[in-house]
Amino acid sequence: MVNFIENINKRIQIGSSFLLLLTLFNGAIVMNFHKLIYKNPAVMILLLFFLIVTIIDYKKWWAVFCNIVISIALLILVFPRIGNHSTLLLFFSLLIFCLLTIKLFKKNYLFNHDLISYCFRIATVTIYFYTGFHKLNTDFFNPCVSCVNGINEFTISNLFNVDFIVKPSLSRFFQISTLIVECIIPFGILHSKTRKYTIITLLLFHGYLSLSVFADFSAMALFLLIGCTIDFKQNNIPQKLVNSLQLYLIFIIIAVVGYHLLHFSKIEDIRHRFIQGLLFNIGFFGFIYTYFKTIPIKTFVFKKEYFTTLFSISFLISLWTLKSYIGLGNAGNLTMFSNLVTEKSRNNHLLIDTKKTKLFDFEEDNVHIVFINNPFIKENFNGFKIPVAEFRFLVNYWSRKFNKPIPCTLIYKGKKEHFDDIRKSPFTKTKWWYKYLSFRKIQTSSPNRCRW
Repeated sequence: MVNFIENINKRIQIGSSFLLLLTLFNGAIVMNFHKLIYKNPAVMILLLFFLIVTIIDYKKWWAVFCNIVISIALLILVFPRIGNHSTLLLFFSLLIFCLLTIKLFKKNYLFNHDLISYCFRIATVTIYFYTGFHKLNTDFFNPCVSCVNGINEFTISNLFNVDFIVKPSLSRFFQISTLIVECIIPFGILHSKTRKYTIITLLLFHGYLSLSVFADFSAMALFLLIGCTIDFKQNNIPQKLVNSLQLYLIFIIIAVVGYHLLHFSKIEDIRHRFIQGLLFNIGFFGFIYTYFKTIPIKTFVFKKEYFTTLFSISFLISLWTLKSYIGLGNAGNLTMFSNLVTEKSRNNHLLIDTKKTKLFDFEEDNVHIVFINNPFIKENFNGFKIPVAEFRFLVNYWSRKFNKPIPCTLIYKGKKEHFDDIRKSPFTKTKWWYKYLSFRKIQTSSPNRCRW
């Protein structure tokens, strides 16, 4: 086994900057699957083992490759019904897998370092822009239901150990601040003079979000943002930065294992993710500080031949995230925590009128759930509408997942029906591609409350 790995190492020569970035990605993988420590401990132990290998020696790229294979295996079957950062993790896992495979079979293949840097920046700016763009809706600006309320109330309440409530004036401040951070500030990544300060600002933003259950997303953001500034041609990584990288990964392990151990403590459950975020941030900010103290900001050379590749990246991300407005799903495509409504009859975006843009009517063909009862179904659907395509997918999933009857009363096309067991109803009939539409449940009254 050792000889096999040594032979592979001889074929794949990877620069130190690439290896550092791969190690950050390894941390993002483990942070993404932090709940597996009690859902599937065997897989989590394997992920932690390969992370520990890169802590000992960040040049052991094969350990990252192993975790990438595990990541793809875990995510590919449930895509696209995963979180946004998990979707990004899957995309980059597949990309890195392909690049390493190319290097394996084409030993002398050289990557264009500057182009890769530009790809990171264009992809990152596009992603941030659309997370803010979807928030340009009337309900996000409604101080009673805006998504900024819950996140900030949770974080500030835990930080100061008080029962904090966001008042309307403060809610408006958070709304505007969020849009500036997501829609405007990221464009500073594109210029060498503002890149460093832009990335630091965004990482501070993610450090704050880590305290409100988003440490996993922050680990992914660190990988993306460092990828925007790192010099891939540099092969001499200062030992001080390597030590800081190791400490960051150690605190990821502490955050993951600590989160599990908190369930055996007397600390109330609602505080567990906040504590996990605190532990994660120790290593997170330590690495950020060391990185920008030791690594100079490089000016990259742009060439005209890059344009097609960069435009294609931005265009593909745009297609993926804008599908909400043509009726092909409104979840898992950067619309998280945006209060967004995309039905024809009740859309709320300030710039896009879905009455004019909807090409598909999946969302308009829906069932109204009067009552559904099963203790294993954690999400509350009572009183909500669900697009029929989504409902058929869910019922089919429930029929395979649960072995107890699921009583359900619903209204479809004006007719009220009751099923003693929805698993034995006509709604079990689904199509394989319904899985890839992924709609949220539809609130039947305004204003639209915040949902993931």
